[in-house]
Amino acid sequence: MSTPDPFAPQLLFPLPIFHSVIAGFEEHQAPLLAEILELQRRYPGVTRSNRNAWHSGEEFLRHRSEHVAWVLARAVKFAQGALASTYGGWKTHELKLAGAWANVLGAGGWNAPHHHFPLQWSGSFYVSTPGIAENPPGDPSGHIEFLNPTPWLSPMGQGGNAAFKPKPGLTVLFPASLYHYVHPHTGAEPRVSIAYNLTVVPRTTA
Repeated sequence: MSTPDPFAPQLLFPLPIFHSVIAGFEEHQAPLLAEILELQRRYPGVTRSNRNAWHSGEEFLRHRSEHVAWVLARAVKFAQGALASTYGGWKTHELKLAGAWANVLGAGGWNAPHHHFPLQWSGSFYVSTPGIAENPPGDPSGHIEFLNPTPWLSPMGQGGNAAFKPKPGLTVLFPASLYHYVHPHTGAEPRVSIAYNLTVVPRTTA
């Protein structure tokens, strides 16, 4: 019988991040992109973490089309599947959309580090990411990056920050309390995404 290693560490506090390309987005991409760019043209937007970039206001959900509704429904469905084991198969709780907005980053646009607490889960869905796929290796422009809340782990070889390269149809789901930011977008055409927040609430009976 082998002797347990007395120096084997117990790794604590993992932070789950889920990501997947949502099938069927291709037919919604062009009309959804046109819709968001039209909203940008008509409305001034609001200032949150966006820098030199447009963040929609309440008009995004107020004027939601079938294409916005499709994305949000698929994002919630993906989150339900990803988090089912965490919440006991949703027997006693349910997942609800707590907000959504569009982001348009032109050349030089970026998002400063921020979190979405006290919401429980947040996500990004990428509508258009021109030029990002052609970035040379090591070029993070337009990437979303999550900040390691325990940076002392990095020199121990357990990882520092984590960045994801966006592409159309990709959704990334993460704990809302996790700090994240977006590197400046260097493409000539706008990088367009939809961000959303989710909340977990006790299931109510009819």
